[in-house]
Amino acid sequence: MGHVERRGPAKFRARYRGPDGRERSRTFTRKIDAERFLAKTETDKLRGTWLDPANGKVTYEEWAEQYFASSVHKRPTTLARDRRVNEKHLVPRIGHRSLASLTPSDIRRMVEEMNQTLAPATVRTDYGVLRAVLRAAVDADLIAQSPCRGIKLPATKPKRIQFLTVEEIHRLAAVTPAPYGPSIYLAGVLGLRWSEVAGLRVGRIDFLRRTLEISETCAEVDGKIMFADVKTRSSRRTLAMPEFLVHLLAEHLAARGRPGPDELVFTMPEGGPLRRTTFRSRVWDPAVRKAGLDGLTFHHLRDTAVGLMIDVGAHPKAIQDRLEHSSVRTTMDVYGHVLPTTDDAITQALDVAFSESRGLSAACDETGTDP
Repeated sequence: MGHVERRGPAKFRARYRGPDGRERSRTFTRKIDAERFLAKTETDKLRGTWLDPANGKVTYEEWAEQYFASSVHKRPTTLARDRRVNEKHLVPRIGHRSLASLTPSDIRRMVEEMNQTLAPATVRTDYGVLRAVLRAAVDADLIAQSPCRGIKLPATKPKRIQFLTVEEIHRLAAVTPAPYGPSIYLAGVLGLRWSEVAGLRVGRIDFLRRTLEISETCAEVDGKIMFADVKTRSSRRTLAMPEFLVHLLAEHLAARGRPGPDELVFTMPEGGPLRRTTFRSRVWDPAVRKAGLDGLTFHHLRDTAVGLMIDVGAHPKAIQDRLEHSSVRTTMDVYGHVLPTTDDAITQALDVAFSESRGLSAACDETGTDP
């Protein structure tokens, strides 16, 4: 058991031994506070929840660096983004603070400050990184609980959705340099991301079954090309392809001299994997201008694929599977506000069905027969 000793006027020291046998102390201005501290300490020791106070003295910046250095589970692109967020928005604000000194009020004030200069989506991203870093500090027994509690985040506006028409997709593909035209359809019809297009290998295309397997991505991180497996189990998927796209890919690969199964479907003109920044400046931006589609991003092609599925009456579950969203709810959260055409079609179909049935009932009433 610990004990309290008087160290002078209004100064009481609580002394105790931790589970490791080392003696520790803490000073209070009131004896009752010292006694309560000792009681809680003994309870925590019995419950196995006691934490060494010295651990909480680690600064946020020091711990964040340890956290990112050990985040081998994160994808390179995600890790690079999180590091940028941390260095730009978090460390300048709380990097010097010890972990134990951070309170929910500190985090709430920090979020309010960011709200004044940053977009809601950016604030949410920044907070997500902060919460992950501090949750890991709890798991590492540096602090008892995270200060990220009861924090109200700003509401985000629905993402801007831009759909292309079939004619606009054809127009864009036509003005895209020949080796890359099929990539427009892979994104605009099948909904592939840029990293999935860049990481697609010849062996993942089954021309007999007219399918394409998504299992690898290629991304440029801090100037370096990195290949990685798709980020989730649902992201690994096999997509059926329209026949026209099968022919386009076959012609594209034939023009390249029929590369082997492990080679990339698309490469830079000088060889090697596609680099997003170089592709954008050399290929994408000029093609967008020629097609008269200023402001279009490559991700808008993925949105377009959703629009096409909506137009043909695809069920949200089918759209979810194509986009590898974790749930239908995610699909509806992102694209639900652009589904009125589908809703109108359902309403019209119901109207026709019930109008016809009412006409039949009326006719039966007039003749006195059962419907």
